[in-house]
Amino acid sequence: MKSRSLRLPGAQGDPVSFFWNGKPIHALSGDSVAEALLANGIRTLAWTRKSHRPMGLSGLYVNGVLARVDDVPNVRLDQCPVRAGMRVDMQNCWPSPRLDVLRLSRALPARWIQGGFEHTNLIPSGGRLFQRWERLLAFLAGVAEPATRRVVAIPAATKVRTEVLVIGGGVAGCAAANAAARAGKTVVLVSRGERLARTARNAGQAVPAVYPQVECLLGIEVFGAYRDGALLVGAPLDGTRGAFAFEADQVILATGRKVAVPLVGGAWLPGVMDDRTALALAGKRRIAPGFEVAVVGNGNEDDVARRLRALAVNVVQVGSVQRLQRIHGHTRVTGIHLQGRQRCDAVVLAGPTLFDESLSFQSGAHGRLQLRAGEERFERVGSALLADERLPPPVDARALLCPCFDVSAAEVDALLDQGIQDLEVIKRLTSCGMGPCQGQPCWHSLREFVAWRLSLAPEHLSKPTLRPPRRALTVAQAAGLVDVVEPLQ
Repeated sequence: MKSRSLRLPGAQGDPVSFFWNGKPIHALSGDSVAEALLANGIRTLAWTRKSHRPMGLSGLYVNGVLARVDDVPNVRLDQCPVRAGMRVDMQNCWPSPRLDVLRLSRALPARWIQGGFEHTNLIPSGGRLFQRWERLLAFLAGVAEPATRRVVAIPAATKVRTEVLVIGGGVAGCAAANAAARAGKTVVLVSRGERLARTARNAGQAVPAVYPQVECLLGIEVFGAYRDGALLVGAPLDGTRGAFAFEADQVILATGRKVAVPLVGGAWLPGVMDDRTALALAGKRRIAPGFEVAVVGNGNEDDVARRLRALAVNVVQVGSVQRLQRIHGHTRVTGIHLQGRQRCDAVVLAGPTLFDESLSFQSGAHGRLQLRAGEERFERVGSALLADERLPPPVDARALLCPCFDVSAAEVDALLDQGIQDLEVIKRLTSCGMGPCQGQPCWHSLREFVAWRLSLAPEHLSKPTLRPPRRALTVAQAAGLVDVVEPLQ
């Protein structure tokens, strides 16, 4: 059965064809691979590690957009532009995406594959049998095969010294950069977006012009703060370009806020995405999130729904995340339960929201064996100043706190019943947040769930360590930094 296209009127770009699992896919120049696949009605791009549940483009979980591109594994399809003739293949499936025997693991009882099952006492470590067991587990988990083509070029890194470094190219970041420039300071603004204030533009908001004396570095994400925040390192989304090392007298975080995933069943399904992703799809690439879209939020759902409708998206349901009971579906979204069950094939999450504390934590963390949060060294502006919004209480033990590793609320609940309450210990026992997402948003979900279960305020529970890097970079990009970063003596 041929899938209907989700492409909206007004889409621009030249026709481009590439291959997905051996099949030709038609796209438009400017699409990312993930956007092109969604436009063609292809929602499932990857599988979770243990139970091989389907995942797709969401803006929430990195694992959902990882695939093999031209024989290079673990490429982020949401950041990979389409190229004519490129070959993209799904990972963690066997023997083929069409006939994935590993999906049978979904029929296994959840307790059989909870965290720690792979470290069985029946097979002592060190022997040949243990090595075979490890290889079997890696195979069953769908760990990607190494690249079959060698990439030996090491892109040169760039060292940037400035008085003020602004991280985040939204409205608040542009305003902060302009203010520093007016004060006569040298300013560098770094944004992971290819254009400034892209979220505000997609939402139809006014965007301030950036002063010409502000140096803007676009398409670069700052992934780590080192040496008490004196050294920051970023990498372009394009892995063929070199990394950047930043030194600044003042660092301003204008990174905005991210949507926190509600603790309900089905929040990991293909078709669930955050409002930032949905608005970018509809506004920039003219791709609808779905044919029948539901929008839920923490007070701003009406604004998001109004903007999506203005972009010709068919929004059929709008409601508060506080009333969300479950997102229905098995391999994709088929409905949502707010006040009763309503049919839809996509769910846009517009809140609650939280601040990504990775760089703040890294700027002041201390400790040797286990880092602890210290005094933050960076300044925040804009919505980054706001307190994190609380998630509604969980209503379904089937909710996944960490979809990449299939860590359910029920699994964490069992550990709490045993008296295990330290989040760092729970993380290590379950692998929650230890996937490619680098703990975002899984550790927030874990802390919210444990706080609710123990009747505590989340602030009374320290988050697991937020070590760098906060996003993936290539080994070649890391190697290129050797010429611009002075070693500690």
